[in-house]
Amino acid sequence: MSVSNPANDNRAVRRSNPQEVEPGEAMPWEQEGEFEIEAVIMSQSNGELLVKTNSGGQPTHLTIAGYLPGKVTSQTWRLACLRESGQLELLDGEPISQ
Repeated sequence: MSVSNPANDNRAVRRSNPQEVEPGEAMPWEQEGEFEIEAVIMSQSNGELLVKTNSGGQPTHLTIAGYLPGKVTSQTWRLACLRESGQLELLDGEPISQ
């Protein structure tokens, strides 16, 4: 009976990380500092927004601390945010005309 060593199995590594991101290709919300995104507001409650953005070619859901006035669910907004200490915070936002 043959025993394989997972450390030598490159195929397992590729399967577990199919879209490994290079250091220079990190999404804006994965790095400390200010960034802007266009996102659909999925829900808003208790001072947090759940948003969906297609930045990077794939839908990504993010939770952002902050509040937008009015009924904003299902609307697309341009959001200015800050990532600090691993937390995302809303700085400003404006609805995008559709």
